[in-house]
Amino acid sequence: MKLIKLSVYKNSELIRVVQFKKGLNLIVNSISQSGRTGNSVGKSTPSRLLDYLFLSSGEDIYKESEFGKPIPDVYRFINENTIYVELEVEGFDLKVHRIGRTLTTDPKASVYYLDSKVCDKSDYVDIVAKQIFGQLNEKPSIRNLSHKFIRNTNEKMQNTTRFLHGSTKPDIYDQLYLFLFGFSGLDLLKDKANLNNKIRTKTKHLAAYRNPHRESALQKMIAPLKSEEAELQDKIDAFDFTGSQDSSVKELVDVQNKISDLTIGYSKIKTRLSYLEKSITKVRESAASVAGKELTTIYAEAGVAISDGLKRSFEDLVVFHNKVVSNKVNLLKSDLEKYQEEETRVRDEISSLQNIESGIFKHIKEPDTLKSIGGLYNDLSKIKEQIAGISALLDKIENTKSEIESLENCKLKIIQEIAKNTEELDGNVELFNEHFGELSKSFYGDRYIFDLEFDIETEKCRFDVVNIAPNPTGGKKKGELSAFDLAYIQFVKATNIKRPSFVIHDSIEDVDVNQVYDIFQRAEHIDGQYIVALLSDKLADPRFDLLKKQSVILELSESDKFFKI
Repeated sequence: MKLIKLSVYKNSELIRVVQFKKGLNLIVNSISQSGRTGNSVGKSTPSRLLDYLFLSSGEDIYKESEFGKPIPDVYRFINENTIYVELEVEGFDLKVHRIGRTLTTDPKASVYYLDSKVCDKSDYVDIVAKQIFGQLNEKPSIRNLSHKFIRNTNEKMQNTTRFLHGSTKPDIYDQLYLFLFGFSGLDLLKDKANLNNKIRTKTKHLAAYRNPHRESALQKMIAPLKSEEAELQDKIDAFDFTGSQDSSVKELVDVQNKISDLTIGYSKIKTRLSYLEKSITKVRESAASVAGKELTTIYAEAGVAISDGLKRSFEDLVVFHNKVVSNKVNLLKSDLEKYQEEETRVRDEISSLQNIESGIFKHIKEPDTLKSIGGLYNDLSKIKEQIAGISALLDKIENTKSEIESLENCKLKIIQEIAKNTEELDGNVELFNEHFGELSKSFYGDRYIFDLEFDIETEKCRFDVVNIAPNPTGGKKKGELSAFDLAYIQFVKATNIKRPSFVIHDSIEDVDVNQVYDIFQRAEHIDGQYIVALLSDKLADPRFDLLKKQSVILELSESDKFFKI
């Protein structure tokens, strides 16, 4: 990809065009006859406008950096006119794209454009992410990436690798550097995290099932219960009905046996009904509680393709999600209705048998016989319930262990894939260091190394710039940064990785003039775009005459400030 030109319109009238070129791009001030420094003519404005197009708030365009107060003339200029900013780029698809945004002091009031047509912000973001930054996923964000390629503050110019806000969490840098150096396993890391969550959940379930008894103890409990069951069954089979109303008692025994079996089955049906009712409630709640961005992630992770015809707006996405939820609820309801019908049937059958049981009781005249055989059946029913409960718990334990084993196997395969990607990452960093070391050696005589180490287990990165002379500051630090960013462009071109091949620097006046010359000479011949805003005093040496002629893309002055105000 490459930047082609930046255009600014005031009330539909073109007031400024910045045409970018391959190699070195210089933004300077005209040498002032009045002795003014050239610090307030708008040299930094192009970088801030580019950053605005890459979704910044734009406050640095119209507010001073030290106290955050509005710059009166710029603030009025924006609020009293309709300002439109457009960037023309060649994307990774080798097509020309024009992205535009109205410049306002209220970012929420911005209107977004693609190829001069108003568009949804989501479509705008999609093009910027894919065609300028090569970003196909949600993380790292465009905003975090932009700071690597647009270094237009002193903080970003002083920090080669930690260029984000001081409070930035390490996880953000992990995402950034894995992305920047072509780690293609970011989705694998997400899959691994999801599997870890599932394993943790299943492990908690397993611990609950094993409390208070583990499976070894539960298995030992079944044998004596089975023996008791057999003994009771033998007693029932051998029961002496002599002298009793043989047929009535036997009928009662048979009825009670059926009631016992049906009651156990009825209990299982009630458990299933409770589960289905809770599932329906949970699914319904998801329809109202999921945000649009979360939905996109959920369906992407589930492998559900959202067609191009479906609008990506929040409202349409929620409608789509709720339809899926509705279908899921309908399926669960269908199961629920079947089990409700089964519950009614079994309950009616139990009720019918209980009526028969009651009728038999009325005709039996020998309560001792009834009490004796009834007691045996009650004991047998309790034993059966105990065995069924322990067996069900053992099944849950074994099923959960099997699920955990399956998840662990999936995780192992993913870890192996991550390891392969890590090898590729290490190779990319090694290639980058060839360029970084060579450039830094040519600029300062010191060879710099970028030490990036990714820990597969913790999924964390450790990174640093290693140099024989530790902790360089000021001009030399900025020289290190120039070598780093130019080396990254060379790395991108060498690997054909879809990442930006431009970088914007500001404020390099304190770099030694000899190093500036060396940096500019290398930048002029690089297969990318090195854009620098600086005071023209830095280019007073005659050695820069040819570079100025070839590479100055914008020259501003007190009478021709960037916004012409």
